[in-house]
Amino acid sequence: MKKLLILLAFLCCSSTSLAHPFSQEEYSLRTAITISEKGIVPLVVLEVPIPIALREIGATTDDPREVKKRKINAYNQKQWNTLADNLTFTVDGKEVQGQWLEINHPANGKAAEGFFIYMVSFQFKNKPELKDGSRIIIDNQAYPDSKMVYSGSVTVKSPWNLVSSTTQQVLGENEQADLSDPERWSTNAALRTIEVTLAQ
Repeated sequence: MKKLLILLAFLCCSSTSLAHPFSQEEYSLRTAITISEKGIVPLVVLEVPIPIALREIGATTDDPREVKKRKINAYNQKQWNTLADNLTFTVDGKEVQGQWLEINHPANGKAAEGFFIYMVSFQFKNKPELKDGSRIIIDNQAYPDSKMVYSGSVTVKSPWNLVSSTTQQVLGENEQADLSDPERWSTNAALRTIEVTLAQ
């Protein structure tokens, strides 16, 4: 578990900024997937503009500190639950056994760079066996009616090779750009469903 958290922290903070460079009227969804000899490590990140989050939290300046804290905690849990409930994770057409959970990271559920940031990863019940030609799909249908920008990245390490990925198809070379680079982001909703095909 410790190694998983270290890897997730690296995935979260491998760029200089966590937040996307767009207006504070746009949510964002980002999916990062790392595949190696240890298996699949997925990370899904939601960013909610601070003005929207504050309205939805409903805390007022007159609220006692404990009341504010309780409202923020309830709002945070709602975001993590919304992500978890709207994510589908399959390998070779079969749903992966386990659950999406919020990760232990200092930025998770906190405000930074103009956005509240929410991160979840997958706790496997049984790790799927990958093979030559395996197809991994993570589909994210959270907040379908919200104004949204998208990003994602797929990192494949030995003994696996990448055949194709949705992130590569949509973002091209910008898939590895800094998160603060507008070219790293897209309004193309195809990035809600990240599909990866592997070879060995």
